[in-house]
This record gives sequence, C-alpha cells and structure tokens, in this order.
Amino acid sequence: MPPRARRRASESDGMQAGFDLMSGYKVSETRAGNLRTGRSARGRRSFASPSAASPSLARGFSLLEVIVALSVLTICVSTLMHIFSGSVAATRTSNGYYGALEVAESRLAAAAAERNPVGLDSGESEAGYRWRTTVREYQPDNDNPLFVQDVFVDTERRFVPYHYHVEVEWGEPRGYHLELSTVRIGLKE
Repeated sequence: MPPRARRRASESDGMQAGFDLMSGYKVSETRAGNLRTGRSARGRRSFASPSAASPSLARGFSLLEVIVALSVLTICVSTLMHIFSGSVAATRTSNGYYGALEVAESRLAAAAAERNPVGLDSGESEAGYRWRTTVREYQPDNDNPLFVQDVFVDTERRFVPYHYHVEVEWGEPRGYHLELSTVRIGLKE
C-alpha cells in the first residue's frame, strides 16, 4: 500500500500542518516532532497518534470478545490435556501387558525345558509381576470336531502332550490379568 499522501497547508510559526487525503483528518506537527490536534476541514477532530488516524486501526477487542476467546481457548486446551493424559494411560497399560507377556512366555519356556513339568509353580518377577504356572497331562476332548484321535496316538507311549497354563497379574489399583495356555509334546519318563 503506498504511503499516505499529505498536502502541506502552512508552515507558519515553526509548525507544519498536513491534511491526510485518505482519512480526511488534519494532522499538525511542530518542528520538535510533537503532534497537535485540531479540526479538519470537514469538522472532525483529528487524532494525536498515527494509529488512531484511521478508525479501523484504533478499534480494539471488547470485553465480551476477550471472554469468549479465552473460554474457547480453555475448552481446547482442556480437551487436548484430556487426550494426552488418556494416551499416557493407554501407553502405560500397553507396556504392562507387554511386560506380562514377556514373563508368561519366559515361564512357558522354563516349564517346557523341564524333564517332568507336571505340577504348579508360582512366584513374582523383579518388575512386580506375579505369575502362576500350571502343567498337567493333556486330556483331549473327543467331542471337539477339530480333534483327530490318531494325532495323539503313540504306540510306544514315549511322547505325551502337556497342557501349559500361565497366569500373570500386576498393578495394585485396578489389577490387570493375563493368561497364556498351550499344548506341547514332551517325553514321558
């Protein structure tokens, strides 16, 4: 936007006077640089500050507009904080399940490595996960259509299927729980 065009009215008494063609306001200035106000040719009062020369620049926000803007900002910030706190809680829960899964898989591997794994074992890990491992001989369900009787038949009875079941619990306030169950073939003693 080009600078405002000013027309000089007079230069008497060490004063410079100008007329702002765009706004219609008379602006007077002393040689020291101080602004003086006066009446313009149209009878309007001129302004002392340059920003007040244009009514659109001098307008500020009303109290109602400020209150509405702050309330909208508060709602947005509180919503974002709620989303972030929910994601932190979900991450904490996810990490808990991942740790419990590691404990359960390590307990399954330890039980499968034993020669005669039948029995009950329990304990607590260093991270605070409480686990219980149960191993028993697998008794197939003959009513299950997916079960094929010939698969588990061993004429020499050297191999036997074992059912491994591991339960892991953690977290005091709400108490989380994870269970793993599988069937593995082991050597019979």
